[in-house]
Amino acid sequence: MSLDEIKVVSTINRNTRETFEAFMSKASHWWPLDTHSVSPYLGEPAPDTVVIERYEGGKIFEISASGEHRVWGTILDYQEGKRIAFSWHPGLPENEATTVSVEFEAVDDGKTVVTLIHSGWEARGENAAETRENYVTGWNDIIQTRFTGFTNSL
Repeated sequence: MSLDEIKVVSTINRNTRETFEAFMSKASHWWPLDTHSVSPYLGEPAPDTVVIERYEGGKIFEISASGEHRVWGTILDYQEGKRIAFSWHPGLPENEATTVSVEFEAVDDGKTVVTLIHSGWEARGENAAETRENYVTGWNDIIQTRFTGFTNSL
């Protein structure tokens, strides 16, 4: 069974350079670490930091209160200022990874259109449909509300 990708599009009132930088370097400020990170699921405090490495093969990870790096995914494609794609498996084995890509497109009025696409749900096996449904609301909140609100307020 093939499940449709999730697509979330948001317009940011910042130029592409500023928008990309906010996504890459300031994720700890806009990502809901208290509810969407690995540490709380392990009974630990929410982490303060999430890191997105800027190269293919790099990692996306949280740093737990005890200093442990908990991997969320691996960078599959990195184009500075334009695009990042990564495997996505926070708290799960790598063989259950889905794929997320985020593109940053300049528009004429100095704004940036951010397009997130999340696909590859089949990797989640029998839980794929339910997991996908949770991510529909999750990505909308994270990109359209949290990331957009944070970046527009810079």
